[in-house]
Amino acid sequence: MSAGAGSGPGPFRAAYASALADYLADPTEASLRVAYELAREAVGRRLSVLDLGVAHQEALLPALEAASGAAEVQEVARAAGDFFLEGLSTFEMVQRGFREARQAALLQRRRTEMSRRLSTFLADTSLALDAHDSLGEMLRLVAEQARELLEADCCVATVAAEGGPRTVEAASYPEADRRWTAFVRWLDLPAIHRLLRQSGGSARIAGAQLAHLPPFQTPSGGRALQGWLAASLTALDGGELGAIQLFDKQGAGFTVDDEAALVHLAQMTSAAVERARLYRDRGPG
Repeated sequence: MSAGAGSGPGPFRAAYASALADYLADPTEASLRVAYELAREAVGRRLSVLDLGVAHQEALLPALEAASGAAEVQEVARAAGDFFLEGLSTFEMVQRGFREARQAALLQRRRTEMSRRLSTFLADTSLALDAHDSLGEMLRLVAEQARELLEADCCVATVAAEGGPRTVEAASYPEADRRWTAFVRWLDLPAIHRLLRQSGGSARIAGAQLAHLPPFQTPSGGRALQGWLAASLTALDGGELGAIQLFDKQGAGFTVDDEAALVHLAQMTSAAVERARLYRDRGPG
């Protein structure tokens, strides 16, 4: 059975009253399942729990009035309660799934838009006009965008200079939390790059595991990490350019989707770094 055509609580209440009457007359699994279908329809109509409660009360009162004797009233109330609870539990489950799906869609749309903006910036040939300064600017934007995109507390982006030990580095973290300043300064980048190579170019590790890895064993009094997500910056010939690292996702741990998004960002950044170096080597014109 379905609530039928129409919108709003009116038609839904009529359908609910009919379904409840059917169930009270024949309380079987088949008639109880209608409560499940009605609850799904209520979510689709954007009705509230209050609407569901009002529909149940309006349908229950005539059934109670028609009951003869206290025993029958009690039986009607019990059966109607089963029907309502079936619908209510389904309503909450479907509504929660709907909210989660909507939030996921909004997050994906936001990520796509941010990725598009960042891709446009990274493709800008003006990045090559002043190699070192533009590279630092690019890494700052990458660090800020990656941190916002993946909801991390801290992001560190690094690119090693060609033919020497000098490294261009940018970090993004809350200004009010100065502990990240010391943490970023303390990072053992060569050890982290080795760990990334061993992990195949990207890694996602929870805080409990990080505490046992040498690159993350902070000095006494250092901050305890909740999670780490990183991806290598890699040249077309396989050479190592640097890395993007994220620490401590807000309110949760980093996910497989987060890792895929960071790998994509690392690929765009790697291409921009190589393009900037190519323009620099060729010179203007």
